[in-house]
Amino acid sequence: MTGRLARLLAFALATGFAIPAAAAAQDQPQPGSSSQPQSQPQSSSAQPASAAQTTAELERVKALLNRAPALKLDDQQLRFYIEVVAKQPSIADMIGTYDLMNGPTKRGAPFTHQEFLNMVTPQELYGSGGIKAHELLQFAVTNWLGQQLIKRAIEDLKNARTEREVQEIRARIDRELAALRGGG
Repeated sequence: MTGRLARLLAFALATGFAIPAAAAAQDQPQPGSSSQPQSQPQSSSAQPASAAQTTAELERVKALLNRAPALKLDDQQLRFYIEVVAKQPSIADMIGTYDLMNGPTKRGAPFTHQEFLNMVTPQELYGSGGIKAHELLQFAVTNWLGQQLIKRAIEDLKNARTEREVQEIRARIDRELAALRGGG
């Protein structure tokens, strides 16, 4: 019912504008003639042209009314539908004359993991910075030993029952840190 109402409304609007426009076109003077109204009737060749124009306009309005309505009225929600007519581009249109078969694309992303790492790793990290292999091993062992001592000390502090035990654990931690520092 609402589609029919929309068509009737569109028809009424279209005929309301089309017919007076055709009549106004008839009333306007022809180019090259005086602006004063003519008392003699127009020639018979002008009348069929305006009648044909009016008929063509009515046919166009009828064709538009036979189309599916662009506006569908619904009690819940107002929806607009639009039809876009365009040529769909093919893959050849997007690529153009670019040769994808011979080698990587220009200015593209790196293709291997190593190329990516070379791109994101700062040059300063490529060298050892003067640190020898045995020194790296010594750093690693010291780090591991310090982590183990800290874990054990935290566990002992959690399990301590008296204040005296807490003081003994803190004294032991101080001795172990001094030994790691080489202070003896």
